[in-house]
Amino acid sequence: MNLKDKVIIVTGGARGIGRAVVSQLLDKGAVVAAAARTNESLDKLQRELNSSSLHTFQADVGSEEDVLQLFQDVASRCGNPHALVNNAGVGVFKPVEEMTADDWDQQLNVNTRGAFLCAREAFRMMKKDGGQIVNIASNLGYEVREKASAYCASKWALVGFSKTLNQEGRAYDIRVSTVSPGLVQTDFAGVSASEKSSGLHPETVARTIVQTLELQDDAGEMELILNP
Repeated sequence: MNLKDKVIIVTGGARGIGRAVVSQLLDKGAVVAAAARTNESLDKLQRELNSSSLHTFQADVGSEEDVLQLFQDVASRCGNPHALVNNAGVGVFKPVEEMTADDWDQQLNVNTRGAFLCAREAFRMMKKDGGQIVNIASNLGYEVREKASAYCASKWALVGFSKTLNQEGRAYDIRVSTVSPGLVQTDFAGVSASEKSSGLHPETVARTIVQTLELQDDAGEMELILNP
């Protein structure tokens, strides 16, 4: 896909991997709709990137009402999306006996339910002309880690969802890919400073995501695991 003038939604777009994706897409000439939970983070993003091609939208992807409004607003302001980067994510890392039901629900709500809600709305808008969805999972969508039971469950579910969604999308020229990074140098909760220092740089992960979007439309599903 030639990204110039393409409308691309990026969830979790105000910081970390999402911010890097937004910045690189703008450099490619895309029209970017960045979604995040707080207007404060979005205002900061707009000030820092200062681009007329950047449009910001406050939304909690775990809320069906917010997601429906997000896609309606994007279509109204920017046009129907050509691509979606499902990047919003959260992690709570603690032993299972210390994990609360709210801890569990929060991770499944954002990491899995949120990806489903956004992908569903993208599908509805892309069925006529095709498009791309890139789901950002994790190497913990294939592996396990102590104190990460809920996070692993959410990402394993996302990987399976992506594979099924890609099969459903073939009839409509909608390609669904998965990029699964290992540890990344972001402010993700539950990761020590020493671990972060050895992780992937957000710009490196973002570059892989953007390159996935740039592949020819008939390239088929991509499933990429990135390790530091």
